[in-house]
Amino acid sequence: MGKKISLKKYLLVCAIGFGIGGLLWGWVLYRELPGLEFPFHFMAIIIMGLFGGVSLSLVFRGLKQIFKAVLAGFLGFGIGFVVGGVFVYPLSLIGVFILSIILPSSTNADLFRLEPNNIGVGGFWLIFLLIGAIIGLFYALFLKLKKWSLIWRGGIGFALGSLIGPVIGNISGNLFNSLLISYLITFSLIGIILGLFLSWGVYRNQGTRLIL
Repeated sequence: MGKKISLKKYLLVCAIGFGIGGLLWGWVLYRELPGLEFPFHFMAIIIMGLFGGVSLSLVFRGLKQIFKAVLAGFLGFGIGFVVGGVFVYPLSLIGVFILSIILPSSTNADLFRLEPNNIGVGGFWLIFLLIGAIIGLFYALFLKLKKWSLIWRGGIGFALGSLIGPVIGNISGNLFNSLLISYLITFSLIGIILGLFLSWGVYRNQGTRLIL
């Protein structure tokens, strides 16, 4: 039987878990500069899978469930990044094209990219959508929850985070004149938003299937 905790507490715990994962993800990417070309890094698989999986598993009891959630995170992020890498160029072109229609101003479009290599985090939003859907699928499979419920929440959460994160990250980094702050805030927000969406889906479904 799963632990009965409030939705607000669960959302907060998962936001913190995925947020810490995103913070460390941003730090790893910053350390990889100036050779960094894409925001998808193998260390993110370990970092996000570990912190995200542990936080998501808190509505369940036992080390076995925690292990399953962490393993789901490793596989979800890992396979998601591989699949996203296969489709990175066509999806990024489509994503940038859609953004150019919505935001024709180049000044606004710059907020979605991270310097110094002009990494188009926001331009990869369709790839984040795909990866997030795969992540949600693996959590659903391993935690025995409704698949579609976590697939669409994982996709929307990761895509939304990739659009909101760099905007706030760039504004904050410019305010403090710090590229490091830009990366830390960008990816911690991506993690937080993904965590909120996934935990929302898990919480809504865990009442019917608590025994893993």
